[in-house]
Amino acid sequence: MSESKIKRAGSIAAALTMLPLGMFFSSQTALAADNLSEDTVILYTNDVHCGIDTAIGYDGLKLYKREMEATHENVLLVDAGDAIQGGPIGTLSEGADIIEFMNAVGYDAVVPGNHEFDYSIPTLLKRSQELECNYLCCNFFDTRTNESVFMPYEIFDTGDSKVAFVGITTPETFLSSTPTYFQDENRNFIYSFSESGNDLYDVTQKSIDSARNDGADYVILVGHLGETDNGTNWLAMDVVEHTNGADALIDGHSHQETPMLMTKNKDGKEIPVSQTGTKLNNIGKMTISSDGSISTELIDTVPKPSDDMDISSDSYIEKVDGTYGDKEINEMIAAKNKELNDILGEVIGTVSFELYDSDPSTGIRKVRYGETNLGDFISDAIKNYAGAEIGLFNGGGIRSNIPAGDITYNDICTVFPYRNKFAASMLTGQQILDILEVGSMVYPSENGSFIQPSGLEYTIDESIPSSVKLDDHLCFIAVDGEYRVKDVKVNGEPLDLDRIYSVASCSYMLIDGGDSSVVSGKVTPYKNFEAADADIITEYIKNYLNGVIPESYKDPSGSDRIKIINSKTDKTEESQNESTQNSASQPVKSPNTGRNTPIAASCALILIFGVSAAAARKKIK
Repeated sequence: MSESKIKRAGSIAAALTMLPLGMFFSSQTALAADNLSEDTVILYTNDVHCGIDTAIGYDGLKLYKREMEATHENVLLVDAGDAIQGGPIGTLSEGADIIEFMNAVGYDAVVPGNHEFDYSIPTLLKRSQELECNYLCCNFFDTRTNESVFMPYEIFDTGDSKVAFVGITTPETFLSSTPTYFQDENRNFIYSFSESGNDLYDVTQKSIDSARNDGADYVILVGHLGETDNGTNWLAMDVVEHTNGADALIDGHSHQETPMLMTKNKDGKEIPVSQTGTKLNNIGKMTISSDGSISTELIDTVPKPSDDMDISSDSYIEKVDGTYGDKEINEMIAAKNKELNDILGEVIGTVSFELYDSDPSTGIRKVRYGETNLGDFISDAIKNYAGAEIGLFNGGGIRSNIPAGDITYNDICTVFPYRNKFAASMLTGQQILDILEVGSMVYPSENGSFIQPSGLEYTIDESIPSSVKLDDHLCFIAVDGEYRVKDVKVNGEPLDLDRIYSVASCSYMLIDGGDSSVVSGKVTPYKNFEAADADIITEYIKNYLNGVIPESYKDPSGSDRIKIINSKTDKTEESQNESTQNSASQPVKSPNTGRNTPIAASCALILIFGVSAAAARKKIK
């Protein structure tokens, strides 16, 4: 952004301290102003999750921003959330190191994602003071004062026009961060994400209208909302469809690569929705043309600066993968990685195969909808470490694969970035069943509450619609109908709903209100482990397994602890089989080959193929 641009806050922000002028402006942009494009370029990122050097990296992002500034008069950079959590660099500094990189790259506005809250609200407020631009969120309120915690929107003067960014954070944050952070000591919620009824739409509309009244020519929603059906009405498309007056929506949260999805707003006007994926695999680029049209695209490679950009060759580098990055940021990354390696480089064990959190064929986070070998290993480790009958771990708490070869402490910290604790409690069979049911309520869609079990196996009947009832804060009320979860067995025996079982899990679920607060606050742990999850798993590998992961975990799909059925399809298939047997007791000859062809078997193959194809389509993220 050129130094001539003026930032101006929205109505609520007017009383807040404005940004210092010491932004990171490129000193290399030397083209005359009349040679620069009059189009406004808005670059955007989402769900970086501490990926400072993955894919494009922050050095590539900074260089691309400089290239845009060398060719365009107006360039802005925004982030749609989940930047400061997701890797050891974020965990060890509670996000402070990531804020340092974001300042160096030169963001103009940032929206808090659900994982920005993982270090507690006071810590996030401290990070917001360190960030050299503003956090924006129109729907996050302190209910004690009814005041917005962050600025709802901000307007940027780009010369001939003014562009407003309105921030939105998913109310799903209550479920996917730590619920007790939003409560008082009596477990009453003292913060709101405008989660009731149409409140999210109403508060978003209010901010759109306010930004327009404050002179914005363009209003861009920057939301951490997602586009994958999760059983809520808070998706990006829902917000667009229930509001008007916004020109586009930059999205995050669901890690999808969405170059441009045209979505109709409340008035029937189509506006673009876009998301970059995750870990800086892409840079989002929105162009507001001089004629007022808006387009979005994803940039997956940062090109070498051209000569006419007048970007000094000693200010950027060619990286080992043939891509390019800003030299200053690249050196910052190298220094930070060296510092981290001194802390995290210890080899704690070895594994001859990969432990997966994802489907090897698609890369989709399978721990959130199915069994994996890493899920089995973690739940076994929890159960065995605690000496409990059952181990349960939520798929959303597993954040990375463990590659084959030496296992470092860094690998473990990458899998467990939250620094949660483990605990063990006595639960009834009914409570265990409810935990499994909540985890399965949106199957086959992803769900962070999906349970990876040990000492227990269960079946999900996907033909049964979920009847889980949650309140406005996504806390569990009841199952108001037939359970999707069937045939639960504990160490080979049917689950007794009235029996008390010893269950080991993470404190997030047992104590801190996570996973819809099915049991949190209703049971008292008989064991609390003070060490963080990553440290306990490290100890388990080193001391319990003598540093070697057993071959029994080799299958990426695990050991068949979670089964999926469709009873409706199965019954149809059984009926067809019976009909075939009754009407054709003798083999039928094929007119072409004269060979005996069992008709029932042929029908079964057709049905199985159809069900498999449908399931595959449903799992597209």
